[in-house]
Amino acid sequence: MNELVARVKGMITAPAQEWQAIAREPVELVPLFTRYVMILAAIPAVAGFIIGMFFGFFGALSGAIVGYILSLVGVFVTAKIIEVLAPKFGAPADPDAALKLAAFAPTAAWVAGGAIIVPLLGAIVALAGGFYALYTLYLGVPVVMRVPQDKALTFTVAVIAVAVLVNIAVRLMTGIIL
Repeated sequence: MNELVARVKGMITAPAQEWQAIAREPVELVPLFTRYVMILAAIPAVAGFIIGMFFGFFGALSGAIVGYILSLVGVFVTAKIIEVLAPKFGAPADPDAALKLAAFAPTAAWVAGGAIIVPLLGAIVALAGGFYALYTLYLGVPVVMRVPQDKALTFTVAVIAVAVLVNIAVRLMTGIIL
């Protein structure tokens, strides 16, 4: 748990330095998901469930479960998008590096997502966390994926655009608009 807290603190307070450490570390899918992604992705899901309880238990529960599962799947999909796009921007197609970037970049968004239990102010905090997560993604691109600095912004925008389109397509195909 101390490692989780330290990593979250690093990603929020000093993301450039934290990306340097992440780039040097080996990655294993199962520990990364069970000890980091699954825990942090649960924060906005639980907060959404608490808020949703005011509108009905089953709707809140199903919304929280679907949102949580889509968050987890989103990390995999984003990692694949990053891996596929990297060579087009002068970087190697490195699945481990792509997984690191996809798993750690949303940290601020997940943590800030817990704020949605506070009406209005919480939504603003969650939105700010989402934008900060995009900024940390941008900071991690040249370090973790080894995309040249002059192409980092374009690469980041491309990843975000493709991820948004995939997310919309998945929601349309499953009929889930939350």
